Amino acid sequence: MPRGVYARKPRTGAIIRAAVTCRACVWAWKPSTGMMVEPCPQCGKKKDVRQRHGPANRLGGLRAWRARRSGLSTESSRRVRSLALRLVGKGDVRCVRCGCDSPQFLEINHKDGGGTAERRAQPGHAFYRAITSLRRSTDDLELLCRPCNAVHSLELVHGPLPFRVVWGPE
Repeated sequence: MPRGVYARKPRTGAIIRAAVTCRACVWAWKPSTGMMVEPCPQCGKKKDVRQRHGPANRLGGLRAWRARRSGLSTESSRRVRSLALRLVGKGDVRCVRCGCDSPQFLEINHKDGGGTAERRAQPGHAFYRAITSLRRSTDDLELLCRPCNAVHSLELVHGPLPFRVVWGPE
């Protein structure tokens, strides 16, 4: 047995990598002893050969983390979005075109366009958080339901539409 190698097998059930690279000498080899630590065949430095990162070991921890946080991020995101809708609508949470008042159908629309670029520049709910913390002005924003927002984006691209969209009860 090579010097510096542990004399027993790993008790943790660790997964051993298929190939290992030494950072000191950039030598690559396949672990052969089945131990958690092996010396580099080139320079002799001890190298941990367990697979610590990757889908096999991260998945269980990631699922546990999501389960612990399941209600937190969703609920806070809903509150931030709801407050942003109230601020943009100046207390009246309804579509400015058709009067739809279901918050799940409402979107914040940029009157002059450019909303997609602004939303992509900010991760997650940062757009809503900027509105709720009053760092983002709401002068160029309005509330539209999804269908009205789609019509608005078509009007920005193609000009006045040759048809009229009418909403009514079923």
